[in-house]
Amino acid sequence: MLERLFHWLFGYVEFTVRGGAPRLFTMAAKNGLLLWDFAWEEETARARIKAREYRRLPLLCRRSGAAARLEKKRGLPFFAARLARRKGLLAGAVLGAALFWYLSGFVWGVTVTGTETVTRRQVRDAAAQYGVSVGSPRAQLKPRQAAHGILAQIGRLSWASVNTDGCFVEVAVKEGEPAPEAETQEKWSNLVASRGGVVVSAQAEQGRLEVQPGDVVEKGQILVSGLYQYIPDPYGRQPTHPAQILGPARGSVIAETYREFTAQAESSQDRQVPSGEREERVFLRLFGLRLPLGLWSQPAGEFRFSQSVSAWEVLGVQLPVALEEERYDPVVTRSVPLSREEQRDAALRALRQLQREELPQGAEILEEELRFTYTQEGCTVTAQCRCWEEIGQIQEILVE
Repeated sequence: MLERLFHWLFGYVEFTVRGGAPRLFTMAAKNGLLLWDFAWEEETARARIKAREYRRLPLLCRRSGAAARLEKKRGLPFFAARLARRKGLLAGAVLGAALFWYLSGFVWGVTVTGTETVTRRQVRDAAAQYGVSVGSPRAQLKPRQAAHGILAQIGRLSWASVNTDGCFVEVAVKEGEPAPEAETQEKWSNLVASRGGVVVSAQAEQGRLEVQPGDVVEKGQILVSGLYQYIPDPYGRQPTHPAQILGPARGSVIAETYREFTAQAESSQDRQVPSGEREERVFLRLFGLRLPLGLWSQPAGEFRFSQSVSAWEVLGVQLPVALEEERYDPVVTRSVPLSREEQRDAALRALRQLQREELPQGAEILEEELRFTYTQEGCTVTAQCRCWEEIGQIQEILVE
């Protein structure tokens, strides 16, 4: 292997000999010429010799009566001579190498992994504020600082990392539950019922539990008491004045409750309907730059906007080059009458929104009976619901 590399670096030629080949090879060896790769084809001999030594063969051929013919030229000196004659090719290779070196100094792609409820667009926008975007210089990229900045921008993330792989950047994130806020107020209080119902489960973290599962409670009734009398050991010595305990009441009481919700939907609705021909805009995204492929003005009036981006890929790798299309559809707002089915759907959407707002977090609707009423004004839906919900609320104890 090393011998072949040596011959290629200094250059060699391949030649054929007719008539007197053995005598020529013998005289060459005596004169210190190095020949290798001998081969015989009928009356013709073939061999290789260093390029600079081939000039000495004609004299030996005349003395030996042989006829030598040059067949091939191989090696770096001949390759460099061909490139020197093709200056355009050489210049193109140099410019190509310079362009590759220059473009490798920029970020070609940014990928986001690990998102669940947070969108990838939110992570990309937060990362772009710290220089992590397509087209940004790699020399100015600070992965650790960018990761801390992403965590500060998006509070729902518990961990973030910015990893580089050549011209591509991966932003890996992990979402976590926000830490519960510590109780800072330790005022004396009771836990009372916010509404009536049948207790399903009850537990006290601080204070004394006053109800048990199966009890029927009314609104304002004490569920966990923060002020209560200490009960001594019945087998021990009984105190003359039993101690009174006063502190904050904390706990959880889930009850089965009955609620009624009412929501309405109008008989007509304002909608945007098409009013003209669509206008399109095309842009070229190149390393973070947005270049318009035409001259346009901002459309007037109301319109619907839509956008699509077609990124270019090579061998499965997304390039920092894409075509962006914007579409503007002119619209006009009109009052459109709704059918009964549309009114019913709108009323149900309003009902679900009302239930989300009024029911406490974690509440569950076990049974629901719906009643729809239609008038000229629209549709009214009434829901009778049997629910499981947290009914405990803190009520401060005022001491004069």
